[in-house]
Amino acid sequence: MLTLFVVKMIVINNLYTDQLKGISLVVDGVTCVLGDWGEDKKSLISSLLGKSKYVGEIKFYRDKEIDKKQAKNFIRVIPRELEKPKIDSITFIKVLLKNYGENVNPESILNILDIRNDKISNLSEYEVFNLYLSSLLIGKAYFIIAEDFLELMEEQLKYKALKNLIKIVSIINGDLILFSSSTKNLEVCKRIYVIYGGKLIEESYSKELLHPYSLTLLNSKITIGNKGEKIPVREIGGPSDHGCPFHDYCDLMQKEKWLSIKCRLQDPPMFIVKGNRVSCWYYEKGV
Repeated sequence: MLTLFVVKMIVINNLYTDQLKGISLVVDGVTCVLGDWGEDKKSLISSLLGKSKYVGEIKFYRDKEIDKKQAKNFIRVIPRELEKPKIDSITFIKVLLKNYGENVNPESILNILDIRNDKISNLSEYEVFNLYLSSLLIGKAYFIIAEDFLELMEEQLKYKALKNLIKIVSIINGDLILFSSSTKNLEVCKRIYVIYGGKLIEESYSKELLHPYSLTLLNSKITIGNKGEKIPVREIGGPSDHGCPFHDYCDLMQKEKWLSIKCRLQDPPMFIVKGNRVSCWYYEKGV
């Protein structure tokens, strides 16, 4: 018996915008993009949606390459801020059905996702999130972009919401690019990319992160309260415009004097370290 494998992915090659500096990555399965939410991540999403100009290549595949204009019909976005329009939940579903040209009973979708038919303003935060997830069940949703919604969600709902997202993506056999400013829940990621200051600084297929910025993400914030309020343990500002973009905040550079000049003046290439690709001069000589 032959097993058929469907090629499905997004390939981004050497992407440049006003906010991005030669980003290359592959979205295949659950792909996580880590880093503080900012203009660089917004620029990447805008480029994927065809809303902004860029230099480089973006290719969409579903068994074969999909035309970029057609690909827009197969992309769904879970926004960072889950707005509550002044309509009821069933009207929200009807709008999605109209947009994606599908003839389905909207009440059946509400039942599947356990959402009440009520004004959106009266729904719980989890119901509102599931309402936005409903777009994945309407039409052909091949590629899902999830903005950093976990950052703004109540702490006790984060795992439940992420689990539901991953479940639906698996059911529809989609590819998910999950943006996150947190290093929690890395177990769901097939590929991990870390972006800082518009530059790709680490790529990992394991759950181990090595770049100083990546390690700072691991330890930079603590979460308190029901609303997931985060208190910085240390402050990280914007990237430097010369040398390594992270050198102003790098503990390694402070400890290793031989790195001082190099990190300040030269932008490091990618080095292979423990299977990761890491843009850091510290790893030039290996581990």
